[in-house]
Amino acid sequence: MSENQFKPSAWTIRLKLISMISIIIIFGLSSMIFLASGFFKDDSERRIQENNLQLASIIGQKVENEFYSIAYKIHNMATILEQSLSRPQTGVFVDLFFKNNQDFIYMAIADIEGENIKIKNKIYNEKYLNENNITLETIEIVNSSFAKEFIRAGSGATVVQNVSSGFLSPILGISIPFQTNKGNSLVLVYVDAIEFMKAFQTAGITTTFLINEKGDLLAHPDREMVLASKNLIDSPIVKSLMESKLDNGQNKYTDKDNISYLGSFKKMGLAGLGIISTAKESDAFEQVYIIQRRNIYILLIILNLSVIIVFFFSKTISSPIIRLVSATKQIESGNFHVEIKPATRDEVGILTSSFTGMAHGLEEREKVKSILGSMIDPTVVQEAMIDMAALKRGSEKNITAFFSDVAGFSTISEQLKSEDLAALLNEYLSAMTIILKENDGVLDKYIGDAIVGIWNAPVDVSNHPSKAAKASIEMVRKLADLREYWTKNNLYTSEAREMDARIGLNTGPAKVGFMGTDALASYTMMGDTVNLAARLEAAGKDYGVNILISETTKTHIQDEFFTRELDLVRVKGKNEPVKLYELIAFQNDVKDSIAESAKEYEAGFKLYLKKDFAKAITKLNKAIKAKGKKDKAALMLIERCEEYMANPPEKGWDGVFTRTHK
Repeated sequence: MSENQFKPSAWTIRLKLISMISIIIIFGLSSMIFLASGFFKDDSERRIQENNLQLASIIGQKVENEFYSIAYKIHNMATILEQSLSRPQTGVFVDLFFKNNQDFIYMAIADIEGENIKIKNKIYNEKYLNENNITLETIEIVNSSFAKEFIRAGSGATVVQNVSSGFLSPILGISIPFQTNKGNSLVLVYVDAIEFMKAFQTAGITTTFLINEKGDLLAHPDREMVLASKNLIDSPIVKSLMESKLDNGQNKYTDKDNISYLGSFKKMGLAGLGIISTAKESDAFEQVYIIQRRNIYILLIILNLSVIIVFFFSKTISSPIIRLVSATKQIESGNFHVEIKPATRDEVGILTSSFTGMAHGLEEREKVKSILGSMIDPTVVQEAMIDMAALKRGSEKNITAFFSDVAGFSTISEQLKSEDLAALLNEYLSAMTIILKENDGVLDKYIGDAIVGIWNAPVDVSNHPSKAAKASIEMVRKLADLREYWTKNNLYTSEAREMDARIGLNTGPAKVGFMGTDALASYTMMGDTVNLAARLEAAGKDYGVNILISETTKTHIQDEFFTRELDLVRVKGKNEPVKLYELIAFQNDVKDSIAESAKEYEAGFKLYLKKDFAKAITKLNKAIKAKGKKDKAALMLIERCEEYMANPPEKGWDGVFTRTHK
């Protein structure tokens, strides 16, 4: 495969169509899915945050009301306890208080002594303590453990503390300031948070919990977290609540376990408490992701359906094109007779119809070209197809003109039947023309048994004199092979088996181009160069040589080919004398006897020009002897010498022999 040979792509039209449609669908629907998912996600996030904030506000309001109610009850009961009532009277109020407030466990009025508190009056829910195995000693331990927190109520603050760790049950400790006759005191209350925590049960994906001003967890849907008295001060949402100057806010954050949350908070106006509502982002956007996955499934379904539809639809395009490609390859291989019918009426159908018409046109053109090729040299046909106008205009070029003719062909033609004559002529002309073409020659025409050829027109041929000389020598050798073959197979007549040919070569300027009428013309050459080549071919008969060339041709080929100077003549139609040379062989292929004969001949010819005819005859006889066979040129020159010895030439004789016939 050559470098410039076309290499088809593995991407067929069908594959390109499917890929293009798939990319468009994937890009288009994916963009829609992710844009819609993004908008839906943003909207869901905004709604969830708003719901979280609303829920925190509602629960916060409820919790705040609950604490105010507790504080009111505590204050009233503390006032009763502080009054100097009889014990039976106090007992009645206490029983009634715990009966109406069963989640109250313990209540005491205490004085503040440094970092400790001193209980001076207390009541407790005996029934609750008994049912939950809680002793007063346990309560005293809890009082002591959380004393530092509770005594802050002495400075006017309300303190809410998770004391569940001391009771092993969700319990809230509440400390509020209380004014007694002796000064600032506090009221300490422990309340069961079970009922209280019901307000913080998980609602859907939202988790709501209560913290105090130090981040301690007071209420949460997870009972275990409340029992563990978790401190959430490190949570990002708790920090946001603590640092916010507003009483509410929203925050999107990631906890230490790298879980993302959507959080909202609401500060309460009591005891620094805060309500926080959170939702896991994965839970919040679960519907978004479900819809997104559903849309992706729909995308895949649409994509598969589209691929199937495009696959079958593309067959209406690719199948005709495949047939066109197959037909094109047939035309490329030389088979122009292709029959493909349009399968559709669209552009592909139009292309198929046009292609069929083109194929028929090419078939007709090839027929014409084939016919022309058998009548006109293919090189001329090719150039005519490129630029016929230029060939018609003609041009003057330096060419090598070639003429060849069969000696005695008239006698041969009279002895043969027409079919044998045609066979002989075709065999000879075919062999000679092949050699002419192999050496870059252009066939001008056949004239019976004669061949007229051109080198260096219409296309340029480098070193054309040498190529013409080489073709001439090869033709002589080929004819010798044909004679041997005809003799061996006893073909044709004895005269035909001895058939010989003469060739004339001349190099020089000539006019070349299509000559004739507009309706009928042929590519040929004209001028003195051409005429001289024809004269040389005819003169070969007189000198008994196969190839006769001019001095101009000899000048171009002398380094490569062995020649012999034959004569100096004035041909018919020209005044200037012309030197004639016999083209014998390649320089490295000439026999010693031929070389010696040529040397003696040329020496004799020089003596002839000097009018030393006797010595010239001696040299010419030596040339004949060295050659070892008849030398018609030497005999003809001896005959002239003898004539001039008998009748000496005139004083101004220049040695030029004037030919009176072509």
